[in-house]
Amino acid sequence: MYAKSLAFLLHELLSSPDPFADTLKRFEHLRGFGLLPRGREKAGVRLSDKEIVSAVLGFAPVAIGLSGLASVSLGGLHAVGGAAGSFRNSVTLQDAIVAVLASDESCRSVVVVTLTIDRTNKGDDYHARAVFNESGSRKTVSFVSDMATSLLSEGREAAYDHDRIHGPSARQLSLGPDFFRKLRREVEISRYVNLPLKTDWAEYESEEEKAEFHRKLGAKRSSRYLNLPVETAVAWPREPMKVIFADHELVLFPRTKENSHSISIDLVNHRLTDIEARTLLNRFLSILSWCEDQHAILGDGWSGNPVPRPIPKHEKGGTIAGQWVFDRSLPTNEELLQRLAYYREGLNAREAGLVSYEVLSFFKVFEQRVQGDGRAPNPTKIWIRDNFDEVARQLDAEALKRFNEARGSKPVHKYIFDNCRVATAHASEKFPSDADASLEIRRLYSAAAVIQALARHFIRTEFNFSSSYISDEVSQ
Repeated sequence: MYAKSLAFLLHELLSSPDPFADTLKRFEHLRGFGLLPRGREKAGVRLSDKEIVSAVLGFAPVAIGLSGLASVSLGGLHAVGGAAGSFRNSVTLQDAIVAVLASDESCRSVVVVTLTIDRTNKGDDYHARAVFNESGSRKTVSFVSDMATSLLSEGREAAYDHDRIHGPSARQLSLGPDFFRKLRREVEISRYVNLPLKTDWAEYESEEEKAEFHRKLGAKRSSRYLNLPVETAVAWPREPMKVIFADHELVLFPRTKENSHSISIDLVNHRLTDIEARTLLNRFLSILSWCEDQHAILGDGWSGNPVPRPIPKHEKGGTIAGQWVFDRSLPTNEELLQRLAYYREGLNAREAGLVSYEVLSFFKVFEQRVQGDGRAPNPTKIWIRDNFDEVARQLDAEALKRFNEARGSKPVHKYIFDNCRVATAHASEKFPSDADASLEIRRLYSAAAVIQALARHFIRTEFNFSSSYISDEVSQ
């Protein structure tokens, strides 16, 4: 099946009565991510099963500009419980759907495949759930990020909550057996008849213009770009621009109605890892910040595009309540007020991407204000040691795993005090902390999640302070 034929089919099955032009835009984004053949010369190339599945996954988000990112993210999800707990021993969601399309019997076994985009405070999370009829019984397979390594070992699917929504809300696209039977039939007919491609080439005209545009920005056939958003007040080019920094080519995209400021760098041709590239980009932004005395924060994006891509805006807004009720009094305890201020400061630092200040602010919430003589044990370390196990039970398993891997064999109270609090507040030869270094940033982010949980536990337990809008005290 040709890409143009698949576009007509998927538009009929997934997008009608929306304009067909919207479907063509989705396919354009998929080409930009290297998920479909690119260029006029490849228009007559028949799509592989994986490319067909990638196109299907690109219809999961409502926003057309997220089609490529969603397809990559969903396709790379891994089965909870590994291959043994999946459909036809497939490891990823893309492999599982390819296995579904492999036979009529596999299509008939599908009850539903649901693609989910969870909306969280930190952005979008991707998940999927598939239900199959196997040997007269129902089998449910969930697919999660490959970073959730604790869920990928054999047997973990038995205790997993397959119906859970991970965020406050989610967008879902559910595909039933009729969808897969129709898609398989049309693909099989197309391959059997083997008709020559018929197209007016109109959809490739703009693509050829973009190919020339990307060539001027430095894209090559072997390129694989890392694309990251930037929140900044420094002067930024008005048009997309290639910049040379430390013998590397950076591509800067300006903010528009649809996109954020962003930077892209070719990992393959510069022979950089994601970690090395992020460190280099942080160095670049540090110099810009110094020159203009303005902030510049590097955010999270993705890698793998054959061309540099701008980052779609992801606006965050507060929740709007249907009935907003607030009945809280102003605490009279000055110490509680100060610690609440530190807690909000930590959340603000997280939003700004300032992880070192996030760590320090959350730490100050539970720091014990007792003057010691230097001989007695540090009271803050004692409090961390005595409360960590209880707090750890409330943490996400993957966040706790990353934290423990970072601290190694060092006791948790010493690691938080020395390697997190001291390193960020008073970096030294003994406790180094480079805020531009990508590995150090990752270490502090994993620590920040734990330190925030400790801070919240401290306020709730030490002051019996409620998180409800209508009650001052925690209910017993």
